[in-house]
Amino acid sequence: MVMVMQTFGLKTQIILGNGSLSRLQKITSSYDRVLILASRSVKREGFLKEAEKYISEAGAEVESITGVSAEPSYEYVEEILPRAREFHPELIIAIGGGSVIDVAKAVKVFYDSPETAFEEIAFFSRFQRPKPIPKLKTPLIAIPSTSGAGSEVSGASVLKKNGVKYNLVSFEIAPDFAILDPRLPVTMPREVARNSGLDVLVHAIEAYVSKAASPFSDVMAVKAAKTVFELLPKSVEGDNEAREKMHYAATMAGIAFLNGRLGLAHAMSHKGAWMAPHGLLNAILHPCVMEFNMRDEGARLRYRELAKELGMKDEKELLARVRELNEKLEVPKLREIVEEREFLARLDKMSEKAYHDPLISFNPIEPSVEEIKKLYLEAFYEK
Repeated sequence: MVMVMQTFGLKTQIILGNGSLSRLQKITSSYDRVLILASRSVKREGFLKEAEKYISEAGAEVESITGVSAEPSYEYVEEILPRAREFHPELIIAIGGGSVIDVAKAVKVFYDSPETAFEEIAFFSRFQRPKPIPKLKTPLIAIPSTSGAGSEVSGASVLKKNGVKYNLVSFEIAPDFAILDPRLPVTMPREVARNSGLDVLVHAIEAYVSKAASPFSDVMAVKAAKTVFELLPKSVEGDNEAREKMHYAATMAGIAFLNGRLGLAHAMSHKGAWMAPHGLLNAILHPCVMEFNMRDEGARLRYRELAKELGMKDEKELLARVRELNEKLEVPKLREIVEEREFLARLDKMSEKAYHDPLISFNPIEPSVEEIKKLYLEAFYEK
């Protein structure tokens, strides 16, 4: 039997449970200056003030930057870097959704390594070889307020520059701590809970069928997917216990794709980011991608294995259940949220860019540009 060498790792120490935000007091007690990046919603709900209180009580000076955009950009990182450099933090904390955490990761890179150029280290195409991100020193704590991105454990940051999405990828930017306090996602609006929760499912399924999947990443993917099917509808309706379990499932799926990577649905979503919020677009595209991948016998087997792990008969039932969940949660059709003329005008360039996305390398089968184009069209005109 030929064994293929694989790796599985997790840099991040995870702290979870109701009120776990208070652990900040202990963690920050050995630092003098702490920089917080936070979303407006975290400030509005009082969690930023609570975090600042714990840090102050630990004896550290704290500086907070709020209002991080939902669509993070390198231009925004450049805008706030002078404040970070002037304050000279010894620790960075991100409190908010995946976008806030992604911005904090980028701030860490260019704060610790000011001589590094964005274009040298950012991934845009799988056919390029960016330079590795250098060794970084400033610790990072991620405290997610939404339940989907998985950025609190991943070694990736997705940023736009001049409207184009790039990826920074390195264990150097994976957070040192992730604090999963279920009080934070309780405040999510219904639509955010739905979109982020569906993103968890796509993370789990794509990580499971990825070329880089391992028995260890599979365990996390299965538990995350099972939680979504069982509890996402309740979470969307505001059930607190369901929201807590979905919060943990998002991180499990993050661990799965940190190691097992993602695939074609994410590649297409990244390059079609102008059309809809990330999690929602993943949910719309994913069933078409699953059907496409199932043309391959090996991929079909992996979907079948996952289906059985989830208590389903086979891969066909899994695909049907994914579509049923979308319908139950009133996921719109792509043509209902995107103007046809603009979609068709952007289609060729969008398909070409998706073909170049680094995540295509991990999809169970290699699509052509023309096949990606057909998948976009299928998703757009799906009845």
